[in-house]
Amino acid sequence: MLIAFLCVVLSAVAQDKRLTSTARKNGPWVEQVPSIRGEPGYSWEGVYKNDRKEGVWKKYTVNGDLLAEETFKNGVLDGMCKYFYPNGKISATGMMLAIDIEGQKDTVIVIDPVTNEETFTEVVRKGNSVRHGEWRVYDEDGNMMRETYDRGELTNSVMGNQRRATQAPLPHEQQSGARKKRND
Repeated sequence: MLIAFLCVVLSAVAQDKRLTSTARKNGPWVEQVPSIRGEPGYSWEGVYKNDRKEGVWKKYTVNGDLLAEETFKNGVLDGMCKYFYPNGKISATGMMLAIDIEGQKDTVIVIDPVTNEETFTEVVRKGNSVRHGEWRVYDEDGNMMRETYDRGELTNSVMGNQRRATQAPLPHEQQSGARKKRND
């Protein structure tokens, strides 16, 4: 009985060591996400560093089938990602690029509509990622389509040896017949 009690206490102490003195998550974690609003539940497995996901995280169905391998940096998708069909075949691979890191702060001017008084307000950003570079998307038969992204914007799509138009030209582009270069 004493041995069982010690095992329970030691496992609780070991789990608490994953939290820093400021109650931040650190080290390996497994998280269960229950099903909600018709979406199936899943589990996450990966490492936290200072309360943010870091490195490769794997996502599994409730039956243990691999759904995704995603790379995180500072809690935001940033790096190679792979997604899988329920039968284990790969459905997509490509790179994600973090364009906002969770917790970054901006200061904006807010104007009171009644008094026209300007005040500076601090806004905390949420983490945000976009597709970047070449993505390979597979159907369940193994046919591949290549998509190229530039910071989230689809620039090229090729299925087999056939290039497909990615976007219809905008009205100002149709007049001259050529796309104008954007200055970002």
